[in-house]
Amino acid sequence: MLGGCGRADKAQTAEQPDEPSPLFRNVVNETAYVGDSSCASCHLRETTVYRDHAMAQSFHRWDAAKHLETPLDTPLHNAPTGFDYSVVAEQGRLFQVERLMSPDGKTLHELKRRIDYVMGSGQVAASYFTEENGRLFQLPLTWYRNHGWDFSPGYEINNARFDRLLPDRCIACHASYPKTIPYLEGKYADLRPGIGCERCHGPGALHVAERRSGAKRGGGYDNTIVNPARMPLERRLDGCEQCHVHTAVAVLRAGKDNFSYMPSQPLRDQWALFKVAGSIDVVSHADRLRQSKCFLATRSTTKPLECATCHNPHLPPVEARTRNQTCASCHPSAPLEKKLASSPSLAAHATGSDCVSCHMPKIQERTVPHGTFTEHWIRVPGRDSARMVARSDEGPIEPFFQRDRTGPESAVYKAMGEIVYASLANNARVLGDGAAALHIALEHDTTRSDAQFLLGVAYQQLGSTDESIRALERAARIDSNTPETLRALAQAYERAGRPASDVEHQYERALSLQPALAWIRAEFADYLHAQGRRDEARSAYRVALVEQPSLSTAWFNLGTVLAEEGRQTESSSAFRQAVHLEPSLAQALTSLVEISTKGNVIVSARTLGSPLVSLPLRDRGPRAVRLSVSAGPSPGVQFSNVPSQGVVQILNPDGTLLRELPVDRSGVLVWDLRVDGDTPVAGGLYRARVQGRGAVPQLLYFGIVRLGTG
Repeated sequence: MLGGCGRADKAQTAEQPDEPSPLFRNVVNETAYVGDSSCASCHLRETTVYRDHAMAQSFHRWDAAKHLETPLDTPLHNAPTGFDYSVVAEQGRLFQVERLMSPDGKTLHELKRRIDYVMGSGQVAASYFTEENGRLFQLPLTWYRNHGWDFSPGYEINNARFDRLLPDRCIACHASYPKTIPYLEGKYADLRPGIGCERCHGPGALHVAERRSGAKRGGGYDNTIVNPARMPLERRLDGCEQCHVHTAVAVLRAGKDNFSYMPSQPLRDQWALFKVAGSIDVVSHADRLRQSKCFLATRSTTKPLECATCHNPHLPPVEARTRNQTCASCHPSAPLEKKLASSPSLAAHATGSDCVSCHMPKIQERTVPHGTFTEHWIRVPGRDSARMVARSDEGPIEPFFQRDRTGPESAVYKAMGEIVYASLANNARVLGDGAAALHIALEHDTTRSDAQFLLGVAYQQLGSTDESIRALERAARIDSNTPETLRALAQAYERAGRPASDVEHQYERALSLQPALAWIRAEFADYLHAQGRRDEARSAYRVALVEQPSLSTAWFNLGTVLAEEGRQTESSSAFRQAVHLEPSLAQALTSLVEISTKGNVIVSARTLGSPLVSLPLRDRGPRAVRLSVSAGPSPGVQFSNVPSQGVVQILNPDGTLLRELPVDRSGVLVWDLRVDGDTPVAGGLYRARVQGRGAVPQLLYFGIVRLGTG
């Protein structure tokens, strides 16, 4: 028996003191990974059973012989963008296709991407990824077992189309340890399928070498490889919780990366996890189990109720007819029938009844369309409160681990968590609070590059350039080998008007650390272009686009450079590729403005005709904001149909604010084509965001071709 399950008070849910954990040499010493095939030579039964386990099939190449999904002939419509998506079969492969249709049924735009990888075993769902020069990007449609095709999680709210890069965090939970490429996410030197043996047992090279050499183990346990059965309960749960606890915010500890956690280590030393105050997601199976009275009552026994009780990876999945045996070891039917003799629920507790379907019901998870998951908070329906934890007064998020409540670095990690949460939730108030708290926590710190970087990014988002520079400079002094820090510092220097040599040094240093960071190289090209250094900018754009051909903004900006150089055929080709990747950019070609400058003086401005014969243009309606060249005495552009007493924001494509212009009562605004005081706008792609009181904000893409000097 597991032991009787009595009522548990709240104190029992707190973290328990650690029991001593045995030493495993493959974790303490640097050890190589060998892959599942090496395990199979001695552990054939275990590996054979495990191959059919859902975890072993959680990530793999798409296989025409084994795939579950079928083509989707009736397209799914994404209302916010107007795109239609379908799945087609061609030459034995499946492709996801994006189309933009005109009101009369003509195809204005079509973009097709092949399904190369599958994430998910298919028991609940399977999401798909396409490969571009080694990088993996998520596709818009997911196949759901109980529904069929629908949008991937999050795509109906914010359609990332084919541009959502696969994060390391996803691979860390869906595949064996890959061979990473420094500073690159979504691209790997070697990508192994599924969750393998070494995710729970640690790297196997030491164990394989000693067993094959015939070395004697001596007395005691085999310490060449992790054996979860020898670990204390908390470490066993950590092994499951590395992937089966899902919180709103996860912050890596200093010195850790997404692949540095190994079994037998405390998970709290890898991550600072924060949940929305008073809640935990349904898919956080391990934490839901921790709330259960069955778990709390047995955790100190020799055979506690834990994840592996029902999910032993070395045994076939438990069948429905036998899965109640664990429950019956503590709750045999005879005493229950006697206790419930006069209860309406008596019939549901007869011998052979299914405990799980009632006490661990299937629940819809809000973040996964059509996804139902077994509720691992085991409870009596209708008796236990639907809210497990009272809402905290600590703020919008609360720590998952006790060390982030009371530990010596708790203030640092709590503030970091608030900044991450605020960025995801687009909450300026929480962002400001988090930045202020982190600033205080780091007042005398000289070691935390990661925290200083996050502080610098927060100040950047808040528009506090000087404070952003100070934090980013501290981060770079502590660790000058992080490209993202150097890139952020380059952008901060540019906003502050620092000398070109200061900006260039940061970009060049970042790209020397990892030349394949195409998006940073494209940003550097934007800077060179703004400086009038067209030859260098053109070269940098081309290098970035060889590495990552799907950068639509880089294609557009390359087109403006080529147009400024009078290379019209090449310019049109670059614009065509930009619009093929992102049809919204067709709008910018109808609003393409050529300006001539001499130093900081704008000599003239005129509207250019579109360099492309046909464009996938959608009717924006008669009340849409329009852009035209101003007919006034000074060169400029005019925005019309603008809500009175509103504002027009001039933005970079990434949303960085360059200029904000108030609108008077006339509903017309003339912009003098300048940013940052007297500086004329540089060539390239821009967005105008128009907003007024009570009006829905509008976005208008436009392009600038700048001739002349300065």
